[in-house]
This record gives sequence, C-alpha cells and structure tokens, in this order.
Amino acid sequence: MIKAQFKSMSVAELTRKLASAETASLLLALVEMTGDTASLDRWGKWIQGPTPINAEFPTAEAEEIRARVADLLIERGAQTERLSEDSELFRALTAAATDRVIPDAEKPLVLKEMGLLDEAFVDWGAVRPDRADQFPVVIIGAGMSGIATAIHLERMGIPFVVLDKNDEVGGTWLVNTYPGCGVDIASHYFSFSFAPKSDWSRYYAKQPEILAYLKDIVRTFGIGEKIEFRTTVQSVSYEEATQEWVLEIRTGDGPARTMRAKVVVSGVGALSTPSVPELPGRGEFRGKVCHSAEWDPTIDVTGKKVVLVGNGASANQIGPAIAPDVERLTVLQRSPQWVNGVTGYLDSVPEDEKWVLSNLPAYERWFRVRTMLSMNDIMRPAATVDKNWDGPEGTINEANEKLRERLIGYMRSELGERQDLLDQMVPDFPPMMKRMLRDNGWCRMFGRPNVELVTGAASRFTENGIVDEHGRQHEADVIIFATGFKAARMLSSYEVVGRDGVSIRDVWGEEDPRAYLGLTVTGFPNLFILYGPNTNIGVGGSIFFQAEAQSTCIARLIRDMIERGASSAEVRQDVFEDYNRRLDQEMETLIWSLPVGTTWYRNSKGRVTANMPWTSADYWNMTRSTSLDDFVVRYPDDERGTAHADDIYRELDSDVARTH
Repeated sequence: MIKAQFKSMSVAELTRKLASAETASLLLALVEMTGDTASLDRWGKWIQGPTPINAEFPTAEAEEIRARVADLLIERGAQTERLSEDSELFRALTAAATDRVIPDAEKPLVLKEMGLLDEAFVDWGAVRPDRADQFPVVIIGAGMSGIATAIHLERMGIPFVVLDKNDEVGGTWLVNTYPGCGVDIASHYFSFSFAPKSDWSRYYAKQPEILAYLKDIVRTFGIGEKIEFRTTVQSVSYEEATQEWVLEIRTGDGPARTMRAKVVVSGVGALSTPSVPELPGRGEFRGKVCHSAEWDPTIDVTGKKVVLVGNGASANQIGPAIAPDVERLTVLQRSPQWVNGVTGYLDSVPEDEKWVLSNLPAYERWFRVRTMLSMNDIMRPAATVDKNWDGPEGTINEANEKLRERLIGYMRSELGERQDLLDQMVPDFPPMMKRMLRDNGWCRMFGRPNVELVTGAASRFTENGIVDEHGRQHEADVIIFATGFKAARMLSSYEVVGRDGVSIRDVWGEEDPRAYLGLTVTGFPNLFILYGPNTNIGVGGSIFFQAEAQSTCIARLIRDMIERGASSAEVRQDVFEDYNRRLDQEMETLIWSLPVGTTWYRNSKGRVTANMPWTSADYWNMTRSTSLDDFVVRYPDDERGTAHADDIYRELDSDVARTH
C-alpha cells in the first residue's frame, strides 16, 4: 500500500488492525522497514522460537511495537529495501525470528520463501533457443506439482500439454471432497512461495479454499488452455529410434489416440490409488459405500447409521464433521493413532489480520517464514533413533518420550468423562512411527452419546451393515472406508515402458519404487516423477515446498538439454545407486525403518518407500545442485552415441555451452 493510502487512515484505526497481528512477525517487519536492529536488542528477547506460543510479549511492549509500526506506515508507507543473504540485517532478523542462528545453507531457502530469491523461476542462459519449439513436454496430472511444472514451461516458452483425467484442475484437492476435508499444514505456508495467498479464511484451510487457490493460480499464470481434461493415459513407451516418448491416451469416450513428446513428467503422485479392503459380501449390503477419496456427493448422512472404517488422517476429519448429524457413528479402529492438538487449528483468521497480511508485505513475509520454520523438520528430533536408548517401551529417545507424555496428557484432557477409552486410543508404538494426526475434535467426538469406538478391523459385509474381525455385527446405512492409498505401488495408473522395452514394474516390482532425488530412474530417459519415491515429508513441512523444488529442478534440466542441443538425459547408474545407498543409510537412523507397527510409509517388505530421510533444506539444496553432470546425455545424431556431460562440455562449440 502506498504512503497516501496509509495517510488516509487514523492512527487508532491502524493500531486496531495491527493489534490482530502476531507480535513477533510485526517486530521483524518493523526492523526490516527501518533497517534499525536496535529494536531487536530491546524486544527480541521475547521471541523464544518461530511459533506464536513461543513469543509472549508483555502488553506494554506489544502496544509500543504496534504504535511504532503505525507511525512508520503513516509517515512513509510500507516500502522496504530488498534483503540480501549476506547482509547483517538479514542475519540479525533470521536469528531473531527463530531464536537460533540460521546455517548459511538455509539462508537462500528463507529468502526463497519470502519471495526474495531470483531462483523462483528458471531462465534461459541467454536468449530462448529456437530448438525449444521441437522439445514438447507432456505433464500427466493437473495437481499442485503438475501446475508448478506447467508454470515453469509456460514462462520459458517450451511447448507442453497437461493431461488430466478429471474435469478440473486440483488433483487430490479436487477429488477429495469428503466432509471436513482440509490441510494439516498451516495455510500461510501451504502455497507457492512465488504466489503466496494472504487472505486465507482459516489458519488451517479446508478443501474448497485450497482448490480455489489452485484454480486461481492456473488463471493467473495463463496455463488453463494447455490442459486437456477428461483425458486418461493408458501407457507411455520410450522409442529409442526417435528418442521420444509415445503416449497412448483417451479423452472421454472417444477413441484411443497417440501423442508424442520429448519429455514426460508424471504428476499423478503417490496418493492417487485408493486402498479399499476386498471384503466378502459387498453385493449383499443394501446401503451406500464409498472410499474417502471417492466421496459420493449424493450421500446424505443426516439421521443415518454410519460405520467409519479407519481412524487415520481422513477419518480424523470426517468423524467430527458428521457426528452431530448422524443417528449413530461407529468407528472401526484397527490400531490406535497419536493425536496432537495444535493452537489455532480450528480458528478463523480475523479480518484485521487478513488486512495486515495483504497490506504490509514485510509482515506477510516474516509470518510465512516463521510458519515455515515452525514446521519444517520440527519433529525430526523425536523421529531420530537413539541406538543407546533404554527408556520406556514405545519410545526411541528422550525427545520421543517427552512427546509421548505430552500427547497422552492431551488425549486424556480431550476425552473428558470418557477416560475409559484412553487405553484403547493410546498406541503402543512410538510417536512419529505413523503420520501424526492434527486433532479435529476426534477425541472429544467420543464423548457424544451417538458415537462408538470399536477395536477391530472390518471383516465382511452383511445385508444390513458390516461385521468386524471379532464377529460383532454393526448396522449401517452408510459405510465409509477411510483406509488410505496404495502408496508403495507408484506409477500404477498407466503402463510405463522405458529403454530396451523394460517396464517400470520390471525395475520396481509391485511396491519397491526407487528414484534419483525421487525424480528419475535409470533406463527411463526424459521421464520425471513428481512426488515420487521417498519424497514425502514425515517430520513436518509443506508439499508445496516439495513441488517447487522438484518442478524447478526438472525445468532446469529440460532447459540445459535444449540449450546444449541434447535430445535426452538419463540418470547415470552410479549416481542412481549412490543416491539410494545414502538414502537407505540415512533412513536407518529414523523411526520409520524400525520393525514396529504398520505404516503406509513402508512397503510390505518393511522398506520405507514414501518418506525422505533428508531435511527440507538438504533436499532443496540437492535439487538445486543437480545437473546434467549426473546424467548420460544423447544427441539427435545417432553417430554421436552417448556421452557424459563432462564430454559434452568439450564437444559443444557454442556460446550457450560456454556460459554454463
């Protein structure tokens, strides 16, 4: 907002709006706007960490900070000097924001999340080469990762098309419409760093608002016309003679057709194929059945008897959302889950705070960064195995034990008069083994007289309901399966055949996917995978962050192939094997590798296929630093055969090559 607009407001009005702001982030904005770190020397001591609950400012100090910001806005507006990574001001601000010194390797990441790093998009080394016109890309899936990749290609002028089986964009945020569907990552970090949303209605948004954001991004960046909806991919096969991918696709009820591309980017993700138990008697049941990821909008649970099979993240949202409306809700719990309370999880964002976020850019930047730093890898200490630990059973280290005690205390307080359920609801496995659930009112829900918790897996259908593994029958008008996805069987919705006629199933089997950086596999040139093997975040972070890291890396590799006249790039076998060796070694230090409990993070053989062992900063830096040096590169001229990128540098005689 320009200076004149602030001048039209009274000090009282400005101060009232600023009172809704988080004081620590407002202090950081004040220091950024003035460039004077003396305010940090005076008030920074009240910041004890990146979360609001760790920044309790005395009333008088908070009021003075707000008054100073109000005076500054009226005097000169909200403009600031651009922060740089090596400035003393940036060092002081980041240290105060988190109550720790930010490592040098993380500083560019902080600037990126503030929208102040020029690496947000990939640019050509000089001018756009004409050969970019002959390098078409197909992106499969119009979810957040596919959208991010499309934005890069659109900006670079690389021809592309996005194929999506649905009628609209959004991916998982389009198809998951079950009651209560929402995010368990704070809204103000659950967005692209290059397109932050400042007017979220809730601190933890629900599905309709997230979907609206993704649709708005597609409109803003003008990629909607490049998306073909209602189009399914049946197979993708690599043709070595032309060094192209051949896709067999079908739009709607039309005939199958062929599409060719130099590059295929799979954005179908790991959580796209629902896992539904194959129970006998399905045809006998007279009521309605659906999986949470395939919600039937015609279902009305009002006054109905509902059986909810499962108690994971989706069930945790569905149950409390429908409990007030149903006649009876029966929850079939195969194993307990850890439930964590989060300050502000169910709260709406006040209108005045939305105004501050929208009109004070420095505040919005620091609010986002503090949100990021309060989430990225925040639970890693509790997930790291201490091999010398001999503490209580169900714990892996001191931090894990303290977390367990805190969670039990929270669940006990939420159960109220239903303390008889505590033993059924407290897991015997350590916290962090499975995905930690944000409490949507799950524990309190069981205090309702119409809600019952049943320990036991579903066994079979009957005409009037479902029978659990102990033979108990539960009447139902509606049965909802909140039973997750076939996460380990990645790239399962279409056939993938690479070089030498080798199928991805030949390499991965049914459920053992591996990839370099989770992005690409030896034997499959110019095939990239978004949200691929071992890229899920298990210790806190945002999948938008991952989508940016991966899409930027892919766009950079495509750019380098085009600029260097290359036709294809295939990750070197030694690079692929070394990366996965290091990944497995690092994974052994974390809780998910322990043979305790069950989790979708592991396949049936016990190997972790979903989560990454790296910190978010480490992974981001890995994707930033990868280059064609890590690939075997081929050229259109068959006589040139294959070459490593080191050889290419010597062979190419062009200004473009010399600039890299």
